[in-house]
Amino acid sequence: MKLKLITLVSLFALGFALNAHAGAVADADTDLVPDQYDNCDGVANGPGELSNQVDSDLDGYGNACDADYVDAGFAVNVADFAIFLAAFQGGPTTVTDHDGDGATAVSDFAVFLAAFQAPVGSQVGPSGLACAGVTNPCVP
Repeated sequence: MKLKLITLVSLFALGFALNAHAGAVADADTDLVPDQYDNCDGVANGPGELSNQVDSDLDGYGNACDADYVDAGFAVNVADFAIFLAAFQGGPTTVTDHDGDGATAVSDFAVFLAAFQAPVGSQVGPSGLACAGVTNPCVP
C-alpha cells in the first residue's frame, strides 16, 4: 500500500514539474487565439471581435490587418485604393471590411490608410500561419 502511494505521489510530482516548465501559449494581441494560429497576430481579431479570424481573400492574413486586396504581397498600392473606394461608395465590402461590422466605413479607412502609408516592401499582416502569403488558399 505504501509503495503504491509513493509511486502515485512521485508520478504526480513529476507530472507537475514537467507541466510547470511547459510554458505559456503566446498570444501577442491577447485575442484568445494563439499566435501560431492567428491570421493577424498584431491586431486583436479573436472570438470577442466581429472580425473573428475572417480572411475573405484566403491569403492567410486576416481582414483586420490586410489591406492588400490585390494580393501583391509586398505593398498596399493605388489598385488597392480603387477597390477600397468602390466598397466605400457602396460596392462589395468583403475584403475591405476590416472591423467585421458588415460595411466599409471610416473605421476601415484607418486600417487601409496605415497600410497604404507603410514603407514600400512592407508585408501585410503579420500572420502566425505558416502558409500566409505562400499558398492561396491558406488553410490552417
